[in-house]
Amino acid sequence: MAQDQPAFRSDVALVHVDVEVREDGRTVTDLTKASFRISDNGKPQTIAYFGHEEEPLDVVLVFDARREVRPDVRRVAEAAHTALSDLRRGDRIAVMAFGVTSTDCRTDLIADFTSDFEMAEKSISNQALQNEQGPQGSGFCSIQKGLDSAARLLSKPLSKQQDNVRRRAIIVITDDKGVPTKSDVVRGTIRDLWRADAVVLGVIVQSKEIVVTIGPPYRGVRYAAEKTGGDILKTNDAADGLHEMMHRVRARYSLYYARPQGSRGEERKVKVQLAASASNGHPRAVVRARPGYVMPE
Repeated sequence: MAQDQPAFRSDVALVHVDVEVREDGRTVTDLTKASFRISDNGKPQTIAYFGHEEEPLDVVLVFDARREVRPDVRRVAEAAHTALSDLRRGDRIAVMAFGVTSTDCRTDLIADFTSDFEMAEKSISNQALQNEQGPQGSGFCSIQKGLDSAARLLSKPLSKQQDNVRRRAIIVITDDKGVPTKSDVVRGTIRDLWRADAVVLGVIVQSKEIVVTIGPPYRGVRYAAEKTGGDILKTNDAADGLHEMMHRVRARYSLYYARPQGSRGEERKVKVQLAASASNGHPRAVVRARPGYVMPE
């Protein structure tokens, strides 16, 4: 149910923080603006606007195209209608794929943003078919490239006819296995995701791929989800996992506050907590929100 639906003033620059609250494995959906406390660089902020469920969604669905994950892509294609059933009028979805091709690692745009969900379902089916007919090579591609491509897609300006008040999510279906990536590359990806105001959610499937690496830890979808306030779900059924994750995206909260003064490109820290009354009512609740953002340049 809509609560305090945002009515934005054009002369006020705002920071948007997308928040998920879960307790004992369930999404908490009965909170209000008064249920939250938020700080920016340690200073308490006044929540100017609050949204829940009513805001339209922009979702980028990103498939891991590697051979080991192909059965899961096929499973999503078979059940795409059910998996995407939480999408509503006004929502948009895009479909991308990243992974090993016959020549290189790349991210392909399978379907640009559309509100034609039937067409999106067909695009997923086409991706599954392309996977089956595609190269049989195996290996690893950096998830950073897939996330960067999705962030760039989300950052494209909307037309004048479209509402700029939209929540943005990237849902990745992958086994989340890979090799270490340079820390500056990972950091750059997180900054791009913050600039795009995107939350990353991972549907983590099982594969028999064995990874042996030496060096720093792999920073994959789990790490991106943590740094954007997203979520992960381990599953044996990719279609059921996608359906559940779409439901979680819809049930998240939007908090908006006036952007403080700061330097261009500055990274600022954000902390979201439940107010005492809400915390007492949900003593085991876990709050997920991005820990920071980048000042516009």
